[in-house]
Amino acid sequence: MKVSKNTQKAALALVGSMLGFIVAKKYSPKETYPFILIGGFVGNFLGEELIKEPTYTNPYQQTIESLKFED
Repeated sequence: MKVSKNTQKAALALVGSMLGFIVAKKYSPKETYPFILIGGFVGNFLGEELIKEPTYTNPYQQTIESLKFED
């Protein structure tokens, strides 16, 4: 099953948020929201840096420059 880059990033952001919530409950039961935000940010940042978009090259793909007409 192929999963898109955005889905993988969202999963890492969710995992980061969940870890932030767990840490917040352990160390600071009054304020959990900042920990959830920081965890989501870290998960999103790791997803952006670690997950690479697959590149597909098509030898027959034409660019706009090759479609220009000569007068």
